[in-house]
Amino acid sequence: MCGGSRAECRNEANAGLYEVQDTTCHRQAAVEEHTGQKGFKAEPGQRFYATEIDDELITRRTLPPFSRADDQDD
Repeated sequence: MCGGSRAECRNEANAGLYEVQDTTCHRQAAVEEHTGQKGFKAEPGQRFYATEIDDELITRRTLPPFSRADDQDD
């Protein structure tokens, strides 16, 4: 579920060696804003995904895995 290797994640020797961080996925935020509208009801099997409004407006820079964008130097 977490995306890590089972050999690492389920090894009891590693218990307590992780901390939790958070970040914001703006694509997911757009989906949640859409699906969270009052009276919204999805059709059975309907899935939602975010698409770019304008590819030239999207900022892309390489971030280390699971890092917070606001902690990075420009």
